[in-house]
Amino acid sequence: MVQQHIIHISPEFSLLEGESHFKRIRSEKISNVLIDCSAVSIWPSSACAFLADFIKRLNHRNIKWSLNSIPEDTLKTINFMLYRKPAATHLIKKDEIPVVDDTLSWVVTSWHNIVSTVKLLEDITFWTLLGPFFKHGFRYSRTLFEISERGMRSLGIVALVAGIMGLILAIQAAAQLQNFGATIYIANLVGMAIVRELGPLLAALLTAGRSGSAITAELGSMVASEEMDALRAMGVSVTKYIVVPKFVALFVALPCLTIFADVIGITGGYLFSTIQLGIPSSHYIDQTIQAISANDVMIGLIKSIADAIIIASIAVHQGLNTSGGAEGIGRSTTKSVVHSIIFIAIAHLFFTILFYFTGHTLKFNV
Repeated sequence: MVQQHIIHISPEFSLLEGESHFKRIRSEKISNVLIDCSAVSIWPSSACAFLADFIKRLNHRNIKWSLNSIPEDTLKTINFMLYRKPAATHLIKKDEIPVVDDTLSWVVTSWHNIVSTVKLLEDITFWTLLGPFFKHGFRYSRTLFEISERGMRSLGIVALVAGIMGLILAIQAAAQLQNFGATIYIANLVGMAIVRELGPLLAALLTAGRSGSAITAELGSMVASEEMDALRAMGVSVTKYIVVPKFVALFVALPCLTIFADVIGITGGYLFSTIQLGIPSSHYIDQTIQAISANDVMIGLIKSIADAIIIASIAVHQGLNTSGGAEGIGRSTTKSVVHSIIFIAIAHLFFTILFYFTGHTLKFNV
């Protein structure tokens, strides 16, 4: 066991004293230091700064250190100067089981988030449906701007990803179907996969990453700068004035982006099949039209509407509950995207199982 070298800090601790201690530590190659502060009764900010600088030099040399007889408020000041988080002081009681307590805490927090999200949706629904009947109850110009921001500006990235996905599906299908001389069924596979699942899923994931995160960051910055409190102090409904235009924009834009992703994805498969595999264009188009029905398109749109509600609800909830300044905005934005992706996947699984057991199975119409 390495013996600790004790350094006694004098009431007049200064840089010169710290330098003399450090020279001795370096010359004797001491690796463990106990800093005794019992002789110091008053801690001015200068003494805290000198001690923090001394500790930084110890850290730079990878020398272990500990403090003795130092007031708690002084320790907090030194930790702040060192950019260190104070060590947790929680003590586990005899009847306390960490796993159970953490689980119960998570359940309570999750329930609180669910209740607050449901109340938020109730408020959004009220101002969305009844707002147009009130004077200044619905912000049409702002809603149109949000639709353009969340929809039109997302067309490029949606087109790129959906087109690539259509090409990938066609290439992977061709590698297998060519062995059986059934390359014409690439149209069925690409069309059904894109329209029923991949189109809505890609549009939702890209919207969650682009628009959902932007909404959370925007609302979080307004909360951090106390703009929300100012609006409430003036008697302005935050839901009506800020939230509803963003919610309606996603509700309108995401189904449109889904249709756009469907068209681009199918076009990607069409280009590969006609150019590389030599499938006649008219045959591919006829096969796609026969494979896809209006019912399939509606299934995709139902998923996209559910995705829009999920993304908007989570993004707004995380934004309005932001705390902790710039760091808190980053945490809320990350949670918004991650939670949106998780609930989008769960929603798609739910609808896929629902449509499967209600008889809407995938069929090839040749």
